[in-house]
Amino acid sequence: MFLNKIKIVQYKNIKQIEFVPHPAINAFTGLNGMGKTNILDAIHYLCLTKSNFGRLEKNNVMRGEDYFRIEGEFHKENKIYNIAAKVKPPRTKIIENNSKAVDKISDHIGNFPVVIIAPRDKNALLENSRERRKLIDRVLSQTDKKYLLTLVEYKKWLKQRNALLKNTFDGNVDFLLLDTYDKKIAPLARFIFEKRKEFIKKLVPEFSTIYKSISGDKEIPDITYHSQLKDKEYLNLVVENRKKDIILKRSNSGIHKDDLIFKINNENLRTFASQGQLKSYALAIKLAEFSFLKKEKGFIPIVILDDVFDKLDKNRVKQLVSLLFENNFGQVFISDTERQRVEQIFKKSKVAYKIFEIEKGKIINQYDS
Repeated sequence: MFLNKIKIVQYKNIKQIEFVPHPAINAFTGLNGMGKTNILDAIHYLCLTKSNFGRLEKNNVMRGEDYFRIEGEFHKENKIYNIAAKVKPPRTKIIENNSKAVDKISDHIGNFPVVIIAPRDKNALLENSRERRKLIDRVLSQTDKKYLLTLVEYKKWLKQRNALLKNTFDGNVDFLLLDTYDKKIAPLARFIFEKRKEFIKKLVPEFSTIYKSISGDKEIPDITYHSQLKDKEYLNLVVENRKKDIILKRSNSGIHKDDLIFKINNENLRTFASQGQLKSYALAIKLAEFSFLKKEKGFIPIVILDDVFDKLDKNRVKQLVSLLFENNFGQVFISDTERQRVEQIFKKSKVAYKIFEIEKGKIINQYDS
């Protein structure tokens, strides 16, 4: 699968850009703040119907405007798909596939899989359990439609359960209604737990191989999946924590409390890892994510690399480039502040590419191999 062409209108600092990407490697270069990341994020939006940065839709619209529009033509399995995202906050969000609006956003997710690797990954994955859960959900939502729908359903019932707890005063909770919510949530939580456990079991060996390749086989990484449902059923957990839930006015049991524990050489990554190790770890996770998507979907996802070469030593850059360009990674989009650096990397790797130089949200130069 690859993106044949794209048009971006009024997205963040981009007034209007239209270009034809290379089917292999594409790099966007320029100073920070010029719009490189916004172009990559627009591609992500077209694939997954949302920004990678979790912004409110109104914040994705160019200042002074009231809408944005992203259009792209994808080539997938010998077919052409024209996808358009038309967004006018706060109410209008239309995703079109070949000029026909999709009925549900969930119907679109997974059709055009994408993996994005960004500078925030290493800090977000290390410091935020929510981001670690999102790592799992992002991949499984693109490969398993039932998982996505179950996750949406779980969040809906959890929201209602939390609303009930929040509106409880002096401990006078409606236990009958609380029991009803818990019985709705229980099978959803079990299904999500089993799917997450299975996913991590498949991901870890691939991740370990990739990390060792990037680091020169000097370190042993590991990922452990932690969940309250590992040892107890959901309904037992909520009964045990009911008093705590009422006091704190929120749900303290369930798969929304799941987490991933990251280690190197059996030591917690948070304790001692260097910046290079952290970045290598995040890269390995995302590349393993790519491998999983490729196997599950049966075709090659798009890969987005935002400023990945910064803070990596020469050896790790060499290993990363080897993984990317010598193992059929399909279409790749890269951003970097230094055109000479990426050009040198591409030439050494003998890959075909395009380089787009970006200034103030516009393409001012284009270089082809």
